[in-house]
Amino acid sequence: MKKTVIPLVLLVAGLFSAGPASLASQQPSLFHELGVFAISAHSNHKEIPSPRGFGGAASWKFGGSFLARLSYHRISDDTRKEGIVCDQYSQRINCRSEVTETSVTLSGLRGGLLWALPLGDRVRLRAGGGLSFNHVTAESVGRESGLDADLLAPNAGIIGFTALISAAVTPVSAIPVKLTGGFGVHWVNFNTCSGNEPPQYDPFCGMDSLREIELGLSYAF
Repeated sequence: MKKTVIPLVLLVAGLFSAGPASLASQQPSLFHELGVFAISAHSNHKEIPSPRGFGGAASWKFGGSFLARLSYHRISDDTRKEGIVCDQYSQRINCRSEVTETSVTLSGLRGGLLWALPLGDRVRLRAGGGLSFNHVTAESVGRESGLDADLLAPNAGIIGFTALISAAVTPVSAIPVKLTGGFGVHWVNFNTCSGNEPPQYDPFCGMDSLREIELGLSYAF
């Protein structure tokens, strides 16, 4: 949890350290809104079942009720299970079953469109979706031997699709700081599939989805 909290605190500090008066003096701003958030996700993927992370987003308002949103997301997870460890994988030599520990990080940029619906002066609902461009890093080792486990890790960019429903609440109308929360689904097209014989363990093969909850703060210019 510390890995998530520390970067989030740094992002919040950078966004609000200048104070409302200083930020307001820079108007007109390029952005309509800037925000940071913590992420909690769940999926059926074997190696990223319950990742946690953080992100930041910028939005631009256009067409009255629409927002263009560009965001960065980074989530990670650690798993432990019975796996296969070999002294050598091509050709396979001295393979055996062993408890393996795997660390996975999924990060990337997302761009999309949101439709905003005001509910009074202080509440805004938003809904929309878009595309994501992601990178996965995965490492797996045998707990006892410390050798690399049988895991085919992605080595190329990954494209995904997103859908998001969110709400923004302004607690004090005189201060343009909003509490934000949202629920989204991220469909990721993992494209690393083993062509070896026998095949390597390749969990990053095919389409999978992650259900994500975002909680954070934003500043409206």
